Amino acid sequence: MIGAGIFVLTGLAAGEAGPASILSFALNGLVTLITAFAYAELASAIPRAGGGYSFVRMAFPGATGFVAGWMLWFAYTVACSLYALGFGGYFWELFLKYVPGLAESIHSVFGENSVILVVTAFIASVFIWLNMRGAEVTGKTENVLTLAKIAILVVFIFFGLSQIFSEPTQSIENFTPFLPKGLGGVFVAMGLTFIAFEGYDLIATVSDESMNPEKNIPRATFISLGITIVIYLLILFVSLGAISTAEPTWEFLGRYKETAIVRAAEAFMPAIGVGLIVFGGLLSTMSALNATVMAASRVAFSMGRDLWLPPKMSKIHNTRRTPYIAVFVTGFILIVMAVTLPIEAVGSAASLIFLLTFAMVNLSLIALRRKYPEIPRRYRVPFYPYLPALGFSLNIFLALYQFNFQPIAWYI
Repeated sequence: MIGAGIFVLTGLAAGEAGPASILSFALNGLVTLITAFAYAELASAIPRAGGGYSFVRMAFPGATGFVAGWMLWFAYTVACSLYALGFGGYFWELFLKYVPGLAESIHSVFGENSVILVVTAFIASVFIWLNMRGAEVTGKTENVLTLAKIAILVVFIFFGLSQIFSEPTQSIENFTPFLPKGLGGVFVAMGLTFIAFEGYDLIATVSDESMNPEKNIPRATFISLGITIVIYLLILFVSLGAISTAEPTWEFLGRYKETAIVRAAEAFMPAIGVGLIVFGGLLSTMSALNATVMAASRVAFSMGRDLWLPPKMSKIHNTRRTPYIAVFVTGFILIVMAVTLPIEAVGSAASLIFLLTFAMVNLSLIALRRKYPEIPRRYRVPFYPYLPALGFSLNIFLALYQFNFQPIAWYI
């Protein structure tokens, strides 16, 4: 969960909601927490590959189950494109900072956008290959990347808070006015950045590969979500409060979009710290890409097994025991989207599809409680059925509101 969303989407959110982007992230945390309750119960009671798709298919067999699987596979694949694009952007930042002469030469010949797209396609190919190697390799890689990026973000937060406490008056001014674009901007930023909070549902997609899912799935879901929300809010807080610019800080961050957090780091971290943040952006986008390729391929594998996609999608490699065809097809689609769509459209489309999928998962919880009351449920959603009904309503509201910001997301 942690990293790619906050690195890539901080500037985009600030540009849409101003200082109230903090409110957008906090509300997104609340909305996703409500849906997390549904995922925790369903994934622990029905540990099957495919996660949300498997739950919706059990609750609503037929066309609805197919649509849910198609949307979730597509959402993960679009998310992979976002993370690959984010890596390309941060890689170029690293080049500009440490080998500016070479960067300028490359820029004059090929142009910045072409270089980023080539790097995007390359890193996507690396993690497609890695996922073909096996889940154990994928998991060990993920652990190393995650610990490293959390350490880097903690350093960023430390320097930012130190700057805020040294100049509290300036920091307070940075949050005034708090709602420069009104509540509409808050809702737009929520829809745009929702993808940053969806990572816990990846746990459900591999629940049939985990040990003791009845106990570990709910625990993993809530611990990961709690840690992520706290770190995200702190990063937004220091990015907005710790810098001093001629223009409002939220406009400054919005102008730099996916690399805004690097510009923020330049304002209050030593030179080596800025390089550290750029490196953290690379680690974060890599780890998110790695995990999401795995999740997307498991949804495609599950749909192939259910004959909603060609049966070859469910084929397992003889020695590596991976759904290698599902991984390859997912990878091909993500590379095509990454090199053809603008990053705002990619992020918005991914968030939109996750919102719609999460709405269906909340409905599935209610339906499965009624259809299969005999299934043992060691974890149960509190305040049933009001909590899943609220989760469904909030997700649908944010999805519909997305049309105001990015109609292309709905067309995609």
